[in-house]
Amino acid sequence: MKPIILVGTIAITLSLILYSIAIITILLKKEITIKDVILLTVGIVSEISAVACMAMGSSKPITTPHGLTGLAGLLIMVFIVINSWKTILPSKETIQLQPRFKKLLWVGYGIWIVAFLSGAAEGMRQV
Repeated sequence: MKPIILVGTIAITLSLILYSIAIITILLKKEITIKDVILLTVGIVSEISAVACMAMGSSKPITTPHGLTGLAGLLIMVFIVINSWKTILPSKETIQLQPRFKKLLWVGYGIWIVAFLSGAAEGMRQV
C-alpha cells in the first residue's frame, strides 16, 4: 500500500469515528450542541484530507461507483456541517433536533457509510 493511501485510510477512519460519535449523540439526545458541531467539523476536515490523499495516491478516476458515492457522501456531510453551524451559532446553546434535520442526518450518514464500506471493500481487494 502506498504511504499516501495509508495516511488517507487513517484520516477517513478518524472521520468515521468523529461522525459516528457526533451523529449518534445528536440522534439519541434529539438535540445538537456546539460540541457535536465541533466533532462534525473536525470530521469534515479529516475527510477532506483523506480524499485528497487518496486522490493523489489512486490511479482510478472519480467516476467509479465508489468515487461517485464518496463524492456524494462528502458533499452531504459538508452540507450537514454548514447547516449545523447555521443552527447553533445564533444561540450558542443546545438546540432541539428538527425533524427535517434528523432526516438529513440519517440519509447523509447512511450514504457516507455506504461510501466508506465500498472504499474499504475496494481497498481490501487490492491487498
